[in-house]
Amino acid sequence: MMSNAMNKRSRGFTLIEVMVAVVVLAVGLLGMASLMVRSQQSNEGAYSRSQASILAYDIIERMRANKVLASPLETRKVSYATQSGAYVLAALPTCATPAGGQQAAGSAQAAQDLAQWCQIVRSSLPNVDSANTSIVRGTGNLYTVSIQWQDATADGDSAQSVQVVAEL
Repeated sequence: MMSNAMNKRSRGFTLIEVMVAVVVLAVGLLGMASLMVRSQQSNEGAYSRSQASILAYDIIERMRANKVLASPLETRKVSYATQSGAYVLAALPTCATPAGGQQAAGSAQAAQDLAQWCQIVRSSLPNVDSANTSIVRGTGNLYTVSIQWQDATADGDSAQSVQVVAEL
């Protein structure tokens, strides 16, 4: 009699207990999957923001690097961007092919810089908003570089932007 009662208790799990355990495990795994998807979207958004920031500073440094003589009588060099509006860009155009070969100067260098920068922006940020990506010259030597792109989120696409203001 004792062994019969002990046998009934040590049979193992019932089918209902196993099903409840599987449901609890499935809910936990679905929560983890959702968390992983959101984490991946956040990582992609942060990467895009970093790329846009790097690209904005890249064109500013290209402007600073394009030095020409202030006048034929002077030996000091000034940024070509401060003498002309060659680096002003109302919207991201269809990218021109950058000139190859030797280094240009002045307006030729500005055109080459913009063509290269345009191609890099389009390849680094595939969802770039061409109409709202611009380089604007403000008062004096103040330049504003704006880059806008569409970022995929769980709620749909959202517009993201980076704006850098620099004085040359």
